[in-house]
Amino acid sequence: MSQTNTTQYIVILLNDIAISLNHCVSILIYIFGTIGNLLNVFVLVQPPLCSNPLAMFLLLSSIAGLLVIISGLTGQRVSSYATDLTFTIGWTCKLRSFILYGSRTMVLWLIILASIDRWLSSSATVNFRNIITMWNV
Repeated sequence: MSQTNTTQYIVILLNDIAISLNHCVSILIYIFGTIGNLLNVFVLVQPPLCSNPLAMFLLLSSIAGLLVIISGLTGQRVSSYATDLTFTIGWTCKLRSFILYGSRTMVLWLIILASIDRWLSSSATVNFRNIITMWNV
């Protein structure tokens, strides 16, 4: 076997391994991500936590995380088995991209806001502690 054929074989083999790994890992991310975010939602909607601004930030972050998983991985999984509708229908591609990137951004900003909330609530200054209330959120 010549050097070129061996190199092409290795490239094809590595490509097949990457595709198989992508299928397996995306299924695990889909399952564990959905279960984890749903458990967060079920815990954070309990009545004692509804008056806590931190719980609201984390609840909204979990809901946005569900949107990221559903809009991102579902399209990827469907496109690997059948024709992806985002290639044939333009508005579905735009809608999916808007939901995916908007939700990703929301997850990050809500976690940042939760961190700011914790910093303000642990501050030694009384005025800082009083800034964060449910009415301000």
